[in-house]
Amino acid sequence: MDKHTRTATGNPGLAYWCEVLAEGEVYGTGETVPYVLGTFQTISPKLALRWLQGEAAHIADRLDPDPECCLWAKPWMRLDMVPVPDCPTELRFWSLDAEERQAARDQLRDGAPLSVVVPDTGCRFTLTVWPVAVPPSESSPTLPATDGQPTSSRPGRASHRKARRRSGWLASFL
Repeated sequence: MDKHTRTATGNPGLAYWCEVLAEGEVYGTGETVPYVLGTFQTISPKLALRWLQGEAAHIADRLDPDPECCLWAKPWMRLDMVPVPDCPTELRFWSLDAEERQAARDQLRDGAPLSVVVPDTGCRFTLTVWPVAVPPSESSPTLPATDGQPTSSRPGRASHRKARRRSGWLASFL
């Protein structure tokens, strides 16, 4: 690539679509229905994972507040060990584990989609990231390099703005 141009998207031709989905049975019908809790799009796998991890922590805190961070939970209310891992605990573990984060980042950089499915009683949460191919823009495929020089569409002009005038009234009060 020429040193004076850079791509407009940062990662040419690739973006990431993130989605958080809850699936559960509708009471009385026996029918399972998906519900989209949130979506996000970015050009960075790091930002995609950061958003997904934030959503996992958000869901976990809404289902069951973390007793270590909750101000209203008294020390005698906290259990040392939960006998069976539950959905909020698994979501918190996934969002905070450094090894899981690195493995997920590597998987996304290789171009493979990432999906984390955590079951709960009567519901299932699915956190997904898909790499999406983005066609290059016809109107602006490249941007000029930022070499510190002002750019202008009019020849012979550096800028269309007037120089800022300093007000003298403030100096009299100092």
